[in-house]
Amino acid sequence: MAVTEEAQLPLTDPVRLGWMLDETGEVYGAVGPNARLRLAARVTGIGPAAVDPATGHPFARLLATPAQAASLLGWGPPGARQARLAAETARERWGLPTARPTTIDKVSPEGMRLS
Repeated sequence: MAVTEEAQLPLTDPVRLGWMLDETGEVYGAVGPNARLRLAARVTGIGPAAVDPATGHPFARLLATPAQAASLLGWGPPGARQARLAAETARERWGLPTARPTTIDKVSPEGMRLS
């Protein structure tokens, strides 16, 4: 998955949540309208930070709840719905507790171990 390449997050058991229309493709150099697929998946590790091949820049990686991520990324009402669906999927499919809003932490460039 691209997230492994871009954010060094190996994933397992992905679930499709939906998609979001990006009218301008601004984050990709204003390439024009495109759709971005949204997935929920279990993160199995967090590796060292790497340069994003699409932009040539490394991105800060933050630990946040799905709702906090949707808000930070400015995904609006469609993103808020997908964040709720991600939390429901985590609870129902993987038996994980519902994430409560918390302090958003930055992941070290070296990565981190997951318990």
